[in-house]
This record gives sequence, structure tokens and C-alpha cells, in this order.
Amino acid sequence: MKPVLAGRLWWGVGMLIGLGVIANPKFNGWVMSSFAPPEDLRTDVRKWKEGATTNVRITVITADASRLSCAHDGTFDGAHCGFLESHAPWPKSAGEPVDDNNPNVVQPYRTSPDNVLILVSGVWAQPEVAMRLHREPASGIVVKRLQRFDVTCSVKFLTKLDKVDLHWEPTGTWQTERGPWVARAESCTVNNG
Repeated sequence: MKPVLAGRLWWGVGMLIGLGVIANPKFNGWVMSSFAPPEDLRTDVRKWKEGATTNVRITVITADASRLSCAHDGTFDGAHCGFLESHAPWPKSAGEPVDDNNPNVVQPYRTSPDNVLILVSGVWAQPEVAMRLHREPASGIVVKRLQRFDVTCSVKFLTKLDKVDLHWEPTGTWQTERGPWVARAESCTVNNG
């Protein structure tokens, strides 16, 4: 008489048990807390000073490349909002490319996970972020179906504005925000997604 559990069947049972342990959220939490290096996600706004460079983590979806806008008449180290204070589009310069990922256009973002407002230019011109936009184009897709992801950028702070008008949707209403920092992205990496 042959035993019910023998030979290679034990290997299969062992693998199933091993997969069950690895897939267990409590086990994963223990491994992450015991062996993974701590990740400091908090935004340290004390480092935000004119001329300073620091890392900022923002949360985006690929549709944000074309839907986030600010309105202000100033230029900041060659960067500017997409709209003038009158809410008219910023005038295009002669010879300016039509599609260049807008390296000099300032857009509003929220930091992750703190939700602090920051205006940054050049996020979508960074190679890794531009590739994500290329792989996951937002046109023709409902915004709620796009995957949110975080981007960590090394930014140089240019100035702090008294006030600026923002809108988070191209057809949305303008809202005034006071005291946001304007920065230029020098390099960015996609954190997840």
C-alpha cells in the first residue's frame, strides 16, 4: 500500500505552505519592520529656502502633465506659470517647440504624504517621468482610472510667492493660494508604479 503523502507531493505541499507564509501581510510587515531600512517620507519644509536644493516627494498621475496650472505674471529663473494673472494663456515665444514636456512651465503639486503645496517646473521633462508619461498616456482615459504614483525630485527653490491662482482641472475654477514656494526640478525618479 502506497502512502497518501509521499515523495514529490511533499515538495508541492511545502511550496504551498511557504507561499502562504510569504503572502501573509503580518509576515511581510515583520520582515519590513525588522530588515528594511527606514524610509523618511515626511516633508521637511524647514529646508525650503531660496537657493536651497533638497528632495521633495510629490504625488501625481500622468494626466497631471496637462491638467495642472497656475496663473502668475512673474518669471522665476526662466520658468513661468502656464497662464498670466488675467488667466489668459502664457504667450508662446517665437521658435518655441509645440511639444517639449514644458521644462519651464510651473505647475502645482502636493507633497506625499504631507499634502504640502509646492509649485515645480520641469517635472515632466525629467527622463524617468517622461518615460512614465509615454508608457501611460492619459488621453482618452478617465482620470479616476489612472494609477497615482509618487515622484521624488531634487529641486532648487527659486522664490516664495505671496499668492497665486491655481486650477487642478483644465475646466475647473481658479482658486487663490497664499505663500507657496516655486522650485525647479533638477532630477526626478519615479518611486512606485
